[in-house]
Amino acid sequence: MSMGVSGPKGKSNQKPEINVTPLVDVMLVLLVIFMITIQAAKESIPMELPEAKGNPQDDKGAMEINLDADGRVHAGSQDLELTEIDDAFPRLLHGHEKEVLTLNAHRKLTYDKVVKVIAAIRSAGVETINISVDGAGPGPNSRHRLKKD
Repeated sequence: MSMGVSGPKGKSNQKPEINVTPLVDVMLVLLVIFMITIQAAKESIPMELPEAKGNPQDDKGAMEINLDADGRVHAGSQDLELTEIDDAFPRLLHGHEKEVLTLNAHRKLTYDKVVKVIAAIRSAGVETINISVDGAGPGPNSRHRLKKD
């Protein structure tokens, strides 16, 4: 009995083919699953992204808090240590909760010191904080606004 027809020396004339239809089907299903998952994840994360370009804010007469390179906080006419701000800011910022506050921090400060000051300002009830930065906008000094929800 013979199993199949072959050419000379037992070689087949047929070329092997791979059926790609199931592969394409699986890839399309995965694509649809990922598209739906990404849309669901996007809608479930409440986020306001910051904008780096725009016109600088110019709030004349707004209250300012300054952090120098040594980590000392200068609020109005008072000089404070970082350990004192949690107790001092509610008293200093009382009555200024609806005003725009400007935070000027030295560029060499560590991130955690700046965040600690922002957290103390927020816990004192201030709703809007401008953070001054150099060279982020079209002018030499720009301010980016953080607004409390």
